[in-house]
Amino acid sequence: MLKINQMRLTAFSLFGLALLPTVLQAKPTTVSACVEALEQLEALQTLAPVYKLSEALKRKYLADADRPAELARLKTIEAASCSADPKRRAREERQAKQLHLVRSPGCMQDRDRLAMMETPGARTPQDDLARMRKRVLVQCPDGDFSDIWLVEWIPPPV
Repeated sequence: MLKINQMRLTAFSLFGLALLPTVLQAKPTTVSACVEALEQLEALQTLAPVYKLSEALKRKYLADADRPAELARLKTIEAASCSADPKRRAREERQAKQLHLVRSPGCMQDRDRLAMMETPGARTPQDDLARMRKRVLVQCPDGDFSDIWLVEWIPPPV
């Protein structure tokens, strides 16, 4: 009985891995203006530098002097687009927190690490690769990172 369950689990895992490229290429769902504003407010309220990626993937940092105006702009969007209903507002806030995690420096690192693991000649063990693919798929799905503020990762002091 145990062997049959292990075989089913293996077959299910292989089927899931076969679908992985299709899932990764799927277009991300659109985010409401409220959720977007809440996530961007969270990003700007950190003490870390924030930046936007240009088309050439170069970072354009937000100047400290410009941060209050950007916060005010986002708060205006929040007031205009977020729900007054407590249940719906709680859902919007949960979605914003999830979006903030997807855009976090940790997820950026995980996506970069997965890309390195997948390069030809990386010699990554298949079980490590499968584990990392699953982690990125579940916690850090790819998204559109253009025209949004991203938090810069600052390494801890040694």
